[in-house]
Amino acid sequence: MTDLNKPVTRRTRAIVPHGVKPEIVVTLYPGGTMGLREAGRRRKHEYCLDIGKLYVRAVENAIATKRMEKGKKRANERKLRRLLK
Repeated sequence: MTDLNKPVTRRTRAIVPHGVKPEIVVTLYPGGTMGLREAGRRRKHEYCLDIGKLYVRAVENAIATKRMEKGKKRANERKLRRLLK
């Protein structure tokens, strides 16, 4: 992988809540910062975050999802055991 010398910008379509344009502009800046904004908006409306913090957030989200699924599975197993008694 190469280091960034200048910002790289790409557009993508995303599933977003109602009222937000589905086209999102993602900009990767040198130094490990990422900027996100709606297409057609000015850069002053750009939300920036550190890529390291984004990675940690993604891992936390994956762990929380697994825990929630595990809890639902256990609850369904308890219900089934109660029904079979």
